[in-house]
Amino acid sequence: MTEEQAGGEKKDGEKKPEAGRPNAGYPLSRRTEGEDPVFYYSREKRLAKAPEQVRSLYKEEPRKRRGFFRSLTATKPLATLFASILILSAFIIVLSIFGGAENSYTLGGNRVSVQAMKFGGATYLVLKKTARDANVYTGLVDMAVAPEVPEGKEGTPYPVFRNRIFFSLKEEEEYRFSVPFEADRLVMVMQGENGSLEFTVVSK
Repeated sequence: MTEEQAGGEKKDGEKKPEAGRPNAGYPLSRRTEGEDPVFYYSREKRLAKAPEQVRSLYKEEPRKRRGFFRSLTATKPLATLFASILILSAFIIVLSIFGGAENSYTLGGNRVSVQAMKFGGATYLVLKKTARDANVYTGLVDMAVAPEVPEGKEGTPYPVFRNRIFFSLKEEEEYRFSVPFEADRLVMVMQGENGSLEFTVVSK
């Protein structure tokens, strides 16, 4: 037997490493059957030294996602704002269904009716526009709303609420808004490019 043939087998009956695996002969590359590998890396020890935010990412319990309603009421200011929106929407719906005191006027060929209702320190208004024909006024309309000043108190300062709406070519349009004060009677001025209108609205 030649030296090359003798070198074909290693001591203890071990086979010659396969070609293409230069590290196959190292002890780490050989595994005894039934013997578990030894790991020198511990994730628990590494996470023990990590910040709380990092440790929370590895927790088995999944994070609870906030729903749409919870995101709207997550903090006290958000909950207050959400409740105010709901109350305002509810009263506008009630006002539009059951109606308040209605007043009807004409501006640029458009029939304008206004309803008003008081609640919680504010007055809610619903303005409806109906076009009588195709030649009615369309465009910007500036509005000013103020509480009616009783006789003898003309010099008393009073709040004025201003708003701007747009009359389009639609036959019917509705605008809803609130003024930040309560009043039994409101003075309302509407100004368009081709005329103006002033009237008194009685609140319910």
